[in-house]
Amino acid sequence: MRKKYRTGLKLVGFLLILSIFVLISYIKYLNDVENNNPVVIVEEGLSINYLKGNIININDTDSTYTFSVTNNSNLETSYYIYLDNLMSTNMVKYDLTERNNKVNILKNELTKTNPNLAEMININPGETHSYNLKIYSNPDVIKTKIVIEKEENNEEYFASTIIKNNEIQVSEINTEVPVSLTDGLIEAKNDYGKFYYFKGYIENNYVLFAGLLWRIVAINSDGSVKLILNDYAEATANFYNADDEELIEDKLNFSKNKMYETLDLWYRDNLEKYENNLISNRYCVDDSIINEDGINTYYGSKDRLVNNNYSYNCLGTIYTSRIGLLSLDEIIMAGASMTEQNQSFYLYLPNKVVSWWTITPSISDSKDITFFEITKEGKIGESSGNYFRGVRPVINLVKKTIVTGSGTLDDPYITK
Repeated sequence: MRKKYRTGLKLVGFLLILSIFVLISYIKYLNDVENNNPVVIVEEGLSINYLKGNIININDTDSTYTFSVTNNSNLETSYYIYLDNLMSTNMVKYDLTERNNKVNILKNELTKTNPNLAEMININPGETHSYNLKIYSNPDVIKTKIVIEKEENNEEYFASTIIKNNEIQVSEINTEVPVSLTDGLIEAKNDYGKFYYFKGYIENNYVLFAGLLWRIVAINSDGSVKLILNDYAEATANFYNADDEELIEDKLNFSKNKMYETLDLWYRDNLEKYENNLISNRYCVDDSIINEDGINTYYGSKDRLVNNNYSYNCLGTIYTSRIGLLSLDEIIMAGASMTEQNQSFYLYLPNKVVSWWTITPSISDSKDITFFEITKEGKIGESSGNYFRGVRPVINLVKKTIVTGSGTLDDPYITK
């Protein structure tokens, strides 16, 4: 009898251990399903595929999550990306990249009060966007969730206000003559979708932001608004010093050269406390090489300028930054000319005794780079990057910006 009793106890013990093992395995299975198995969500014409699931567990190792968004509808739409239930009391650092560079990063740090990774990404019918999201270790964060939601149009946003206050036009770029006084807000399309830019003599694109006066350059395809300072932030600055021994590639590298250092310092002194109103945007350095003659290297913008042939797309290196300069292409779009002075387009600044820089290179040799500039007479010129010229910072306001005012000099748009 005792023997049977002992055998029964052993059997019960074995079954208990087996049950615990099965329970632990099942919990692990559920955890794996939640965190590692693909999750597909289809809603409002968007198909979202989280290849490793959409739950993020922060641990001692850096984690990368891959996901994609496909537009299954027959209409262009837009969406935004954020982290749900982010309870961290510290900043959470991340990198978000997209295969075709469709996304503008808001900034590379998140908080529970501002968990948005990216806003208003346009997606065409049948198009797919593929992402890699890397979250860096943060012991203050245990778990969060990637969420992608369709953007809803809001007529109060700044872009809608600008469009409502202007008559949309279509215009061809022409570098041979200055623009007329009757140009205005132009609709165009680039690799990222439809966008709008101001051209010519404009009187209603003034913006008061951070206590400084700006001019609207464009409405970006993601709904953010590009601004340029209506003055020089620095009376003079250069891209590098004449005696610098850096390679040409390093002098061209916008994220490393002296010009970026100048802009970044100015940003920290004047705009850092407003950075929740700004996104990091794409800045194009057209370093595409058209010709080399053994001494000089000629870049793409030089060739396009000579042949009056321009593209709305970047044909060189794209840098993502919270502050930058206008490219030569953008200057031409605004109304500048290579052959004539133009004091009748909105980027012209009277009473300046020095030219101001664009971000665009023209020619280089083994030591020096010539960059395009806008002369004090309002004409496109060229100078060595070691010369000192005026600096006009460019920034981008987030899509959800709301303003008052009408955009004139006496009644500029003021961000709420």
